[in-house]
Amino acid sequence: MCGIAGIFGLEGLPTPVEKVEGMLQKMDHRGPDAQGVWQGSNVVLGHKRLSIIDLKEASNQPFLSEDGRYTLIFNGEIYNYQQIRSQLSAEFDFQTDSDTEVLLNAYRKWGRKALQLLNGMFAFAIWDAQKESLFIARDRVGIKPLYYAQVYEHFIFGSELRAILSTGLVERKIGRSAVSEFLRFQTVHAPNTLIQGVKSLPSGHFIEWQDNEMKIEAFWKPWQQYHFDQDPILIQKNIREKLTQSIERRLIADVPLGAFLSGGIDSSLLVGIAKNNLDVKLDTFNVSFDESEFSESKYARIVAKKFGSNHHEINLQPQALLDSLP
Repeated sequence: MCGIAGIFGLEGLPTPVEKVEGMLQKMDHRGPDAQGVWQGSNVVLGHKRLSIIDLKEASNQPFLSEDGRYTLIFNGEIYNYQQIRSQLSAEFDFQTDSDTEVLLNAYRKWGRKALQLLNGMFAFAIWDAQKESLFIARDRVGIKPLYYAQVYEHFIFGSELRAILSTGLVERKIGRSAVSEFLRFQTVHAPNTLIQGVKSLPSGHFIEWQDNEMKIEAFWKPWQQYHFDQDPILIQKNIREKLTQSIERRLIADVPLGAFLSGGIDSSLLVGIAKNNLDVKLDTFNVSFDESEFSESKYARIVAKKFGSNHHEINLQPQALLDSLP
């Protein structure tokens, strides 16, 4: 999962490194494998790592380019990093097998245009020490979270609201309109959040800080990408191909993989494609309940048996929920 945190604009700010360390402490659950904090001339960047690709220490973050100009913190996964790396291998001497280094070098070569090449889920920040600029981006559909707040000349950002609040720079004040939106829609739509003064970077957008000016801009708009006047049979074929490609990319990892299997259409389809199209045997996981009217475990067992997965059923008792509440 990983977590990122940072503060840009350090003038007049006491103990910025300790503040970012405090932000990371609030996100311990996002990255148990490694933690790092780095300070530049006007920025502090922090990272909590959950290792998925290239488990070696050399891939820990914050990740610096070999010339020291660029520093990256990155939450997510770039599924087509191997293809992008092949485009960059003639120009860059890669020191790791990670998608992190590929992402950084892609930005070094193409700048913001690199976003168009990325197939994945991501929220990342890159500091350019030469230009003293900060570049932050969030994936096309907002799978990975990114929150930020501007307090006077300080710009604070991170993967979770609790990390932003832990700095003590943002007032703990609920936004009334956000509460209304949450009660109506069960969510608060970006760029608003439940906390007044804290915003969420909209999906498919980037932030660029340079020369004391902040620019927010979209790099992807779904209605510009697709055509809706195709033949239905062709649409079905394309969906099948896209699903297969999507699942294949997500099976790239240096750790064991599993799938949640509810027994419903969506999860059953993913497990079936992994087995039939990609010949991958997965560990599948299902949460069962003693109350038959709530439990769908029997359907998950049918699907697991059909596709030969190594199935794990976890029985959840009401008391387990009550015991976990403070």
